[in-house]
Amino acid sequence: MAVIGIDLGTTNSLAAVYREGRAVLIPNSLGEFLTPSVVSIGEDGQVYVGKIAREMLITRPECTFQEFKRNMGTDIVYKAQSREYRAEELSALVLRSLKEDAERFLGETVEEAVISVPAYFNDDRRIATKNAGALAGFKVERLINEPSAVALKHHMENEEMENFLIFDFGGGTLDVSMVEAFDNMVEIRAVSGDNYLGGKDFNELIAEYFYRENGLTKECFSPEEQGVVLQQAEALKRMLSSRNQAVRTFKLGKVEYSMEMSNQRLIHISAELFKRMTGPIKKVLNDSGMTWDEIDQVILAGGSSKMPVVRQYIQSIAETRVAVDDQPDESIALGVGLAAAIKERAGEIRDMVLSDICPFSLGMELYDGTFSPIIERNDTLPCSRSRLYSTARDFQDTMEFRIYQGESIMVRDNLLLGTLRLDGLPKLPAGEVSAVATFLYDINGILDIHVDTQGKSVHKVIMNRKIGLSEEQLEERIKELKSMVMYPKGKERDRLLIERARRVYMESTGQARENLEQEIRRYESLLSCGKEKEIRQGFVRLLLLLESLEQNQVTFEEFREDFFREEDDVFDE
Repeated sequence: MAVIGIDLGTTNSLAAVYREGRAVLIPNSLGEFLTPSVVSIGEDGQVYVGKIAREMLITRPECTFQEFKRNMGTDIVYKAQSREYRAEELSALVLRSLKEDAERFLGETVEEAVISVPAYFNDDRRIATKNAGALAGFKVERLINEPSAVALKHHMENEEMENFLIFDFGGGTLDVSMVEAFDNMVEIRAVSGDNYLGGKDFNELIAEYFYRENGLTKECFSPEEQGVVLQQAEALKRMLSSRNQAVRTFKLGKVEYSMEMSNQRLIHISAELFKRMTGPIKKVLNDSGMTWDEIDQVILAGGSSKMPVVRQYIQSIAETRVAVDDQPDESIALGVGLAAAIKERAGEIRDMVLSDICPFSLGMELYDGTFSPIIERNDTLPCSRSRLYSTARDFQDTMEFRIYQGESIMVRDNLLLGTLRLDGLPKLPAGEVSAVATFLYDINGILDIHVDTQGKSVHKVIMNRKIGLSEEQLEERIKELKSMVMYPKGKERDRLLIERARRVYMESTGQARENLEQEIRRYESLLSCGKEKEIRQGFVRLLLLLESLEQNQVTFEEFREDFFREEDDVFDE
């Protein structure tokens, strides 16, 4: 039975499987590899995932959700149709859709998956990701850091001995990893990142710039109209990947607006975002003890790394070669597919070794509220570390150990993982009773703790904590999510066209809107009672009308080759 790899992304999600000596991407029901990480809940409780749901961000924003990955492991809830959903539950619906796609592609039941997570996800977020897998019907024993997956893919393709820095910039998160690769070994030396920095932040800045330049505020518009502005901002950003300047025209109500942006202007309005990128890079350089002279290249991965402004910025600070991964949108999924094969011990990849590291320090709270690290961040997994602790007060007969994850000197700023106690200690002066705390942390994120002293010992395993849900609640939610009906895979193409048409209808006015309304009604009527040939003809007619209307919304400035030579170096193509 196959184990698949899943890149559960902020913007898009993908699945891959190891077949005939290589990782292969799994297509969804539309024949595409990228499934937008968007979920919409219908009034009848029906679930829409992917491109259909993405169109509903405009037409039904009150019950459609995106970018929930950023809130994994938190108490934030999303409300739709009188029910509340946590980020891991919405993620589970995306995973469930990918599971159905994989089973159709492979022709067999898929029960286990390896899922990627940002390298800088803490324990709560990682466990929430595992819970999402369980809610979707997967067995998830292994999580892999996203840049580690990119490193594995890169080394399998090149098989050279080299040191490289992975700069993985996705839709919602940034991960940076230092990697040493040689023979059949890929060793992660250091990781850092920002869970709240990604391509979506550029979308929001472009939208804010549009409001400001037109003397408007976001509050001037309805949620549906705000969704249109954000969508136009994202489209404009994508245009700037191939042009130095672009313009989009669109309508909100009866008013026509223009949204203009150049790469040069984007650099100026995004200065703070670029500054935030340097923090994780500096951290992995310092933690790994490596200099630019020792690094063979910087590899840019993640869909948002295709932005020319991002590439230029990294080139401006890196003192080594910068290369864009040849499959920036897909590289994580392909790497996770390889990781799944390693777990399966499949084929020639069975001897491949991927060593990962602990992304955050693990330790105990001292008597004064300060943090005492036992396992340091960037320690290679699996690892075992011990530390001696003594009583802090005279005649103390109990020692309580509070276990934390984080880097702050004050434990109140770190993440509490659990507690354990040693009772019945001899009542002696302070410092005369000692205990040895041993932490064992494995590659699956299981923390095994032993505390021993003078014939007494306590033991605790911290794993699979149910973030925000008890065991009973988790089982109940699994049953509830299973009962929710996913929109039939075979009908997605037709529904996607209708939702796209409804979105364009909202952006249109006048005769164009009237014509589109008639075509939507005609096509919906054909779907309910028309013949197959009539439905195909109606599909083409509506599609051509939509393409015509959308084409008229877009104009471009002439490309000027010397654009960036005026103030900065020209962008590398």
